[in-house]
This record gives sequence, C-alpha cells and structure tokens, in this order.
Amino acid sequence: MNFRKVEVIFIIAFLILDIFLINIFWDKYIGTFNQAIASQSVDIETEFQTNNISYNDPSDEILTTPFIRTKNKTITIDEVLSVTSDTQSVEVVSESSQIISQINEPVPLKGVDANTVSGTLSEDTLNQLDNFVDSEIYDGNLYQFVTYDQNAGTILYMKQTTENYPIADGSSEIVFQVNENYAVYGYEQTVTGESAAQGEDRTVITQAQALENAFLNNSIPDDATIVTSFLSYRQTLMLEEITLYHPVWTLFIQSSEGTTQRVFVDAINGSILTQ
Repeated sequence: MNFRKVEVIFIIAFLILDIFLINIFWDKYIGTFNQAIASQSVDIETEFQTNNISYNDPSDEILTTPFIRTKNKTITIDEVLSVTSDTQSVEVVSESSQIISQINEPVPLKGVDANTVSGTLSEDTLNQLDNFVDSEIYDGNLYQFVTYDQNAGTILYMKQTTENYPIADGSSEIVFQVNENYAVYGYEQTVTGESAAQGEDRTVITQAQALENAFLNNSIPDDATIVTSFLSYRQTLMLEEITLYHPVWTLFIQSSEGTTQRVFVDAINGSILTQ
C-alpha cells in the first residue's frame, strides 16, 4: 500500500470537509444576526454628534468579495537578506513568519512633527518610505500604507490580497517605529504566502452599517475619533498547508486619551469580533 498517497487523500478530504462546514456555519447564522441588528437601527449621524464622535461620512455602497486562502509560509534569514542587503540589521524569529529589523539610516518623514495627527499621511511625506518598502523589505511591494499612530509613534502597512483588500488581523503587516526626529528607524513584519479567492463572491454589509453596528455594540467610546475604516480580511481557520480568511470591516478608533484600538466588524453578518 502506498501510504503517502493515502495520507494525501486524507488531507484533501479533511480540507474539503472543513471548507464545507465553514460555508454551512456562515449560511446558518448570517440571517439571524442581521435581523437582530436591523431591529436596533439608529440615526448614526445624530448619535455620533450627541456622543462627540468624530468620523468621515461612511459609504452606503454595496460591495461583494469572496473568502480567501493563503499558503502558510515559514521564511529563512537568507531569503530576507537577499532583499535587505546592507541597509539594515534583520532577525527572523525561529520557525515563524516574523521579521524584526533595525534600519541603519533612519528614513525621514517629510513634514511630520508634533502637530501631525493620527491617520493619513500625504504622498509627499510617504514617498521616501514607500521607496524603501518597495526596494529594501521582503515582499515589500505587496504592502501598502494604512495609518499613522501619533500616540504610539508607529506607521502601519498591510499586505494587499488578490481581491485588493488588505489582511488586517496582524498576520501580514509591517509596523514601523518612528523616533523623536520623526524618522523611521526600525520595524516588525509578519508574512503570509500567496492569496487566492475561496468560493464565490458574497455581499457584505456597507461601511455605514459596520460603523452603526460597532456603535450599538459599545465598541466606539464617547469623544472618540474613527481614524479610518475599510474592508479587509481576518483569519478564520488555520490548517496545515493553508489559512482561510473572511471579510471584515476594520475600524481604527482613537480614544480621547490618544490610544488607538482596532475593532473588527464581520462583513458578512455584522457581528463584532474580538482580537
């Protein structure tokens, strides 16, 4: 008997079963949760004004996107050094997909100072850092800027998927550290393998509905600022060879004290997910 072939058959069979069960799970609870949320609907604009919550007007556009899968990946120091050359000192955490780096010559952030608030940075400010990411970071051309956190002194980039939405759960991102001179001096990076669509497109809740659900769940405190919100992906299930991700709305919410938290709203059924 060819035990290797039997092993491969079992792996494939269990993978198909896992995906089948996930689809049944989604289909069963999507309708129930959405009906519950609809019954609690509020005038979000009025509520945000009453509770002094700052935000940009959310979109009511109806979007569709599928689940995705990525290949699990363990990187080696040689792979990383082939890209980083002599511009930085790097370390690959043993048997993982995490990279830690110290940049030899910090990358300046043009125009950033103590008065620069958290959120978006201009193209002019990011130009030099973007060039560094593309040329001196492992798989850097797959990552894009997401947000600047003034209080933490960090800049966040996330890896884009084949669906053009980023992976937002921390499994594929770059967190840059910014020094007192407003220059990037180091970073921590996590890496995933190639992504691909898993199954058919699914209709997701709107950005406006995601903000409303987060508010109804008390995930947005009074006097807070919604720094940014966007459609993205979050890990659902990790198997031996691949990881499955489902669509979520990611909200970066800054409290009145200046700290920023990441809130996930399930883009399929509208529930609030904990990190």
